[in-house]
Amino acid sequence: MAERALITGADGFIGLHLASCLRGEGVEVMGIGLKQELPAGRLPGCRYQACDVLDREAVFSVVREFKPGYVFHLAAQSSVRRSWEDPLFTYKVALEGQANVVDAVLEEAPEAVVHVAGSAEEYGKVEEEELPIAEDHPLRPVSPYALSKVFQEHHALFCHRAHGLKVIVTRAFNLIGPGQAPDFVASDFARQVAEIEAGMREPVIRVGNLEARRDFCDVRELAGVFWLLVRRGVPGEVYNVCSGRDRSIRELLDALLSLSQVEVRVEVDPARLRPAEIPVLRGDNGKLRKVTGWAPSIPLERTLEDLLAWWREELASAR
Repeated sequence: MAERALITGADGFIGLHLASCLRGEGVEVMGIGLKQELPAGRLPGCRYQACDVLDREAVFSVVREFKPGYVFHLAAQSSVRRSWEDPLFTYKVALEGQANVVDAVLEEAPEAVVHVAGSAEEYGKVEEEELPIAEDHPLRPVSPYALSKVFQEHHALFCHRAHGLKVIVTRAFNLIGPGQAPDFVASDFARQVAEIEAGMREPVIRVGNLEARRDFCDVRELAGVFWLLVRRGVPGEVYNVCSGRDRSIRELLDALLSLSQVEVRVEVDPARLRPAEIPVLRGDNGKLRKVTGWAPSIPLERTLEDLLAWWREELASAR
């Protein structure tokens, strides 16, 4: 009998890639998300059901009927910018939504291994001399989104200590890859480039802070790491998922522009500047490597090329 995995937020960026990874490993996948239905071919070979993690009864029903051996809890309000606009909703989805999922697992599938997806945003502002960031680094969240992830992490680890929940927590650094929403910087740039190429906008790319430096990880590699960790990771532990190298936002933009033949002008848009910007994030993935043997293998340049190609296809299909 095939192993079973439940993915919350399966209709999102990470969820779609994780489902594809798990199906490739022969896992039976059930995905839940906010969308009533998904476009044909979006989750091939997987079951999908519309289910809001804030609907406690619906979550319990899914877990009771599917009986997963693994639960990947990805559902979240994941935009830092939106978290400033509606912090209370961000907190509600993070904590109440997770409580519903965890309580359902403890009652209906107590042997399941749960993965809770945290974020490197939890670390907050880090000084240059504190880099690279290991898992024991202090958490200093500087956005409502980051704080919501700290809530989730502490709740998950509390449930491990108090109720024996088999939970693995990850802090993923900046994700990037095909299918990413334009709320995130690399995808935003790629969409703008593709729209300029298609004659859909003037040849001006609007940007925020280009000097910020981030540790980028391809979402396709992240999906594989999640699967490795629920089988090899230690319950009750936290793992950074990162490349161990930081790159500036300007480098992303320059790389994307080098993949295009269009001439553009770059303009700073004040609306794209964050209220509290973290200058640099670079993680230490030593703990992850030790338990899984994983090392990043997809170059950032290939990730950006694939992301731009995805946006070109999206725009072409929408015409």
